[in-house]
Amino acid sequence: MLQRSGFYSIICVNVHNRGLMFSERFMSLGYGWFRMSSEKKYDRTFKKHYLKPKYWGAWFGIILLGILAYIPVRIRDFTADVLCFLLWRINHRMKKNVLINLTMAFPDMSEKDKLGIYRDFLRVGLKVILGYGESFYKSRDYIRNHYICTGKEYFDEAVATGKPVIFMAPHAWAIDRCGLYLSANGLKMCTMMHTSKNEVYDWFMNSMRLKYDGQVFERGSGIRTIIKALKEGYSSFFLPDEDLGARGSEFVNLFASPKATLVTVSKIARLGDALVVPMFSCYNEAKHSYEVVFGKYFENFPSGDDRADAERLNRCIEELIRGREKQYMWFLRLYKTRPESEEFRDIYGKSHSYEFVRNEIQKRFGKR
Repeated sequence: MLQRSGFYSIICVNVHNRGLMFSERFMSLGYGWFRMSSEKKYDRTFKKHYLKPKYWGAWFGIILLGILAYIPVRIRDFTADVLCFLLWRINHRMKKNVLINLTMAFPDMSEKDKLGIYRDFLRVGLKVILGYGESFYKSRDYIRNHYICTGKEYFDEAVATGKPVIFMAPHAWAIDRCGLYLSANGLKMCTMMHTSKNEVYDWFMNSMRLKYDGQVFERGSGIRTIIKALKEGYSSFFLPDEDLGARGSEFVNLFASPKATLVTVSKIARLGDALVVPMFSCYNEAKHSYEVVFGKYFENFPSGDDRADAERLNRCIEELIRGREKQYMWFLRLYKTRPESEEFRDIYGKSHSYEFVRNEIQKRFGKR
């Protein structure tokens, strides 16, 4: 029987990106993760059993991505435009989550503007997904030479300090591709993978992550492995904007609404003696190219005040997203964990329509 889940995961680009760089799941567990410390590096050697029939669905997806990788980018992007035109009006769970998040973040935004952001968001996502195979199939030189970099002076400044760097990168459609920019420019990168149920999918993903070398640790290695790597001069990635519950988090606003915000970034920066550099990943539709945006590294960080550090992270995330709303993964359940003081907390519940949830959210802001 073909393993459908592997094919589906590859085509959808593993949109949660939980294994892309540093697995966010560890960031919500507090110091409990320090008990696990054995290093388990991912072995990217090709195994014969990857050819078993149960993986044929995954191989079909990998081959399809390979074909798309060599189609001229303008034709591929036009195909994404057509698909977006056909799909954006369809109501489904992802669209509902996007509209709920936009209502939580921007309660004054009109429905027309929210739908416009959703349409643009879907179009960018389709373009990134259809071009996903480039990172696997195209040469190292091709990947290295096909980036637009904004704020490179901030990247250079941080690297010149000689300290390891934690790249604070909100979830964006192009995060996989733009993550390669770092190792392509000579940084020693380490990451932690979230193992899937499909070994071929893991091999495909980690072969891309290791295109310019580096280290990928299995999840069971624990956070001590990452801290050790930081002390050895490696840099790493953190995606701190997903809601992973109240534990290890502070409720601070992301745009207009409180959000359970992880405080672990500052703790690991302190333990690893690392700088924190804001980074955002974009697909530049006008130039049909990937764009990496850097901000200046955080000075006097961590401050010793978890709440102040969490607020600083969220203000930075807001700054990165503004003007680039279509690049951000608004389908994530960003506001899933709600403060006890709120009466209506099940904002992503399947039984609630978007209209009902929108009205409940707007009551909090004195709107109808």
